Amino acid sequence: MKTIMVVDDEISILNEVKTALENEDINVVAVDNNRKAFELIDKDSEDNYSLILIDTSLPESDIPAFFSMKPSLKKNIDTSSEENFLQKPFTKQQLIEFIKKKIE
Repeated sequence: MKTIMVVDDEISILNEVKTALENEDINVVAVDNNRKAFELIDKDSEDNYSLILIDTSLPESDIPAFFSMKPSLKKNIDTSSEENFLQKPFTKQQLIEFIKKKIE
């Protein structure tokens, strides 16, 4: 089973994302702040996370979005490519399609 981490300070969004993805047999670690997320990532010596979604904004704008990154590529993170972002608000189906595309 794939495991992803979702980082967002809005608990309602965390819960919605967690429920939607777990219904698709994706294990979700929901974290409500960046400090906790970094602590968990630092402790993860086995690269257990297939993907990390971080609450942020689209490049050069204030439009809210999730940024996706693969932990194994920590040094090669492309924050300029919009294909790494899922703009908010999004539907459950958009979320699922985005995640599946990223983890397959």
